[in-house]
Amino acid sequence: MAGHTGEQHQRERQESAPRLMRSFLFLPAHNTKFIDKALESEADAIILDMEDAVPPARREEARGIVRQYSESGKLERKTVYIRINHLGTEDFVRDFSELILPGVDGLMPSKIETAEDLVFIDRLLEFFEIKNGLPAGSVRLAPLIETTAAIANICEIAKASPRLTALCLGGEDYLNDLGTIYVYQQTALAWPRAVLANAARMNGLLPIDTPYLNIPDVSGFEENEKLAYKNGFAGCLLINPRQIAPANRAFSPDEEQIDHAGRVIGAIQKAAGEGTSGVAMLNGTMVGPPMRKRAENVMVQAGLTAKRK
Repeated sequence: MAGHTGEQHQRERQESAPRLMRSFLFLPAHNTKFIDKALESEADAIILDMEDAVPPARREEARGIVRQYSESGKLERKTVYIRINHLGTEDFVRDFSELILPGVDGLMPSKIETAEDLVFIDRLLEFFEIKNGLPAGSVRLAPLIETTAAIANICEIAKASPRLTALCLGGEDYLNDLGTIYVYQQTALAWPRAVLANAARMNGLLPIDTPYLNIPDVSGFEENEKLAYKNGFAGCLLINPRQIAPANRAFSPDEEQIDHAGRVIGAIQKAAGEGTSGVAMLNGTMVGPPMRKRAENVMVQAGLTAKRK
């Protein structure tokens, strides 16, 4: 955006992005029973879905329900994003006209393909924030990256707006766009996962993994997301409340990781105190500044996780 350098963009994002978004739960915006339960759940954030989860004939009803929750103040209990309908549709216009409200922390635009898509949405948000009396820049963006074009343009998309907090992978739509016919084709998601995580972290954003659709397979879900955590992801999109607890575990450092991080930091501090060097040996392995940085990140995450309990 005009008047901002790339470094300023990155700093603003790092300062404003939520530090924990391990569990990002989708909910149909017209189902008040689900919304009430989600607002009291352990999910780090929820997504009121105005698109796929709501029949077109009930979308105006869903918008009315979101307005009621905003007016009641109930949305303040949780970080709340709204998945809006995609650009070029009448429902997109109605979503913007009616849902930029108090208690709505951000939007999840669907089918984002270029940086220009997000710049356009950013400009619309500037108008509706003024119109509805909201602080400038208060509505954040966590777009769904779900097409081959979006993956090709991911670096530009990640720089498109200082409102960005996260990049969210929509794996199933991506696989459709790619042309694969296989169910749970994990190998085809390896590259988009890697480039999305890299682009997000490079710009101070949170990379959020695609939903895991086999809801009864809790152990498989947790194993899959632990691997995503090791590969740089901060959290995942969820489609069922049963996935909240395993997601929060998968994207939090465990006791062994916390213990190892403490020993890495201690060994390097000891070496520095003795005036030898900035590196040290720990159980026969050399550890230095890069390992210390990762260890410090583990300790920060551990502290944030402890505050949520």
